[in-house]
Amino acid sequence: MSTELFKMKNSYEEALDHLETLKRENKNLQQEISDLTEQIGETGKSIHELEKAKKTVETEKTEIQTALEEAEGTLEHEESKILRVQLELNQIKGEVDRKIAEKDEEMEQIKRNSQRVVDSMQSTLDS
Repeated sequence: MSTELFKMKNSYEEALDHLETLKRENKNLQQEISDLTEQIGETGKSIHELEKAKKTVETEKTEIQTALEEAEGTLEHEESKILRVQLELNQIKGEVDRKIAEKDEEMEQIKRNSQRVVDSMQSTLDS
């Protein structure tokens, strides 16, 4: 009977040792679960912050794109105005050049007529 008691006592002690080992493993696993849960929470926060930053950047991008399109539209409008002004300027320059040429021709005609009159008067005086 004492052998049986000894075996039972050894089995009991082994069971207690095994229980202690399982308790330590359970405690370690619970700590690991707690750490992983905390990491998941932090990762979730990081993901949320990144999504928020992404949304902000996308909004800024849209605003910049809109501003760029408006600036391009304004630039095209201003370039169109410049072309119209250049065309007008070229037309005016052409008209001024034509009028100057006409006046030059008129002055030449007046010079010729005046010279004829002077020549005629000189001829009359000489006779």
